[in-house]
Amino acid sequence: MEIRPISTPVTGATRSAANEKPSSARSTSFNNMFQQVYSAIGDLDRELLASQIDLVTGNARDMHTAVLSAEKASLVMDLVISVRNKAIEAYQEIMRMPL
Repeated sequence: MEIRPISTPVTGATRSAANEKPSSARSTSFNNMFQQVYSAIGDLDRELLASQIDLVTGNARDMHTAVLSAEKASLVMDLVISVRNKAIEAYQEIMRMPL
């Protein structure tokens, strides 16, 4: 059984996942993934700031845009904090392991 991403079209030929070596284009290092997440968080922060400024200056089309931007930023921050806490818990668990 092969698991494909949703965007990959289904073809008649299937490859075994065990025999397939990851290509450099598909494999992403942790550093690259971290940088992408960091830039996405920065984009959400800039979007929130712009929508707040538009709301205060009266240039906003509606209040919903500002509220949605604030909620997105809040959810992302909650997710980042949760991931950080899980990483710290995992590190502490590893440090408690006997040698």
